[in-house]
Amino acid sequence: MDNIYTLSLSDNNTINIFIIRKKIKNYYMKIAPDLTVEVSIPLKMDINVIYDFINSHKKWIEKSINKFKKAKQDNIKDALINGGTVKILDSQYIVYIYSSNENKIIFDGFTINIYSKMPNDTDYLQKQYNEFLKAEAYEYFKKVLNKYLPIFQKYNVPNPTIKIKPLKSKWGSCRISTGEITLNLHLFKASAQCIDYVILHELTHLVHPGHKKRFYNFLEKYMPNYREIEKQLDTEAAQLLY
Repeated sequence: MDNIYTLSLSDNNTINIFIIRKKIKNYYMKIAPDLTVEVSIPLKMDINVIYDFINSHKKWIEKSINKFKKAKQDNIKDALINGGTVKILDSQYIVYIYSSNENKIIFDGFTINIYSKMPNDTDYLQKQYNEFLKAEAYEYFKKVLNKYLPIFQKYNVPNPTIKIKPLKSKWGSCRISTGEITLNLHLFKASAQCIDYVILHELTHLVHPGHKKRFYNFLEKYMPNYREIEKQLDTEAAQLLY
């Protein structure tokens, strides 16, 4: 951590902005769903340049923070209790929990029926449900990946491997050196078009590393409305990443 800059907001509150020096050529800002604001800057950049940049983007920062706050207020968290609900592919499903000698989860398209050896243990149920969700997500993500792979065959991109983890601050990442794509487990709760976007986004990194103009030109070619989907993802991030 290079520095912490305290920005005064229009409502007389303040927010800390974390400035981090990295081996990069350009600087950029990101706001996480937990309202953490980070600015990454080149190693030798004058810190005063970044202070000016932050102040010039004050309205954008406030707007983004307020958007995340509203999304959190509208959010319905997964509730692994009888009569609670969980979210899969942007739809809510009622949960029913049963005591059983065998752990299994049956999803009939209308309800989530959890049969568990430890139905009263919240942590045990969460782990059991996450394993189920991960298996379901993998099959769905793989289908989406296979849908877009033909686009990348002419670029000699090898079939990437998929890993799924419950990440807190991003939807996915791509390790170009190994052709490995990691996707957030919570992404399976988002809408279908958002899942398509994240997977296409990560695949595009295998052709165009970084986020330069040619990366976005390529993305727009195959998903012309990607900007609208990015906005939807910002809202869903606040609702689903926790």
